[in-house]
Amino acid sequence: MTRSEIDALLERHRLSFASREAERLAADHTPEGTFESPAAGVARGRTAIEGVYRYWITAFPDIEFTWRDPIVEGDRVALFWRFGGTLAGDFFGASKQGSRVEFDGAAEYILSPGGIISAKHLFDFTGALVIAGVLKVKPG
Repeated sequence: MTRSEIDALLERHRLSFASREAERLAADHTPEGTFESPAAGVARGRTAIEGVYRYWITAFPDIEFTWRDPIVEGDRVALFWRFGGTLAGDFFGASKQGSRVEFDGAAEYILSPGGIISAKHLFDFTGALVIAGVLKVKPG
């Protein structure tokens, strides 16, 4: 892929996040693609990936997912991102509805002309659960 093709794919994916539509987000991935994160484990295939996006969008209807300029090397892209959203639905168990949840993370994407082959996200999942009220922290 050329750099302009990569930039176009990433821009399409950014706009898909802004749409808050799980089907549109999943369509950015190849049919046999994978999506990996501490929260989702490994989702294989577009239908499973759509389910991951749908879960997060349902929990955070005002979801915001932004990233800094990507680091591109061949077909591999590194992204440093920020997640934000107001909790409105179930999120891994009991949670504080109306809580604002924000955290930073990073991702590695492997791209092809057909879309995202692999997306691997890393973030402090335990910290996100604490912010959302799912886990309680006992002061030391």
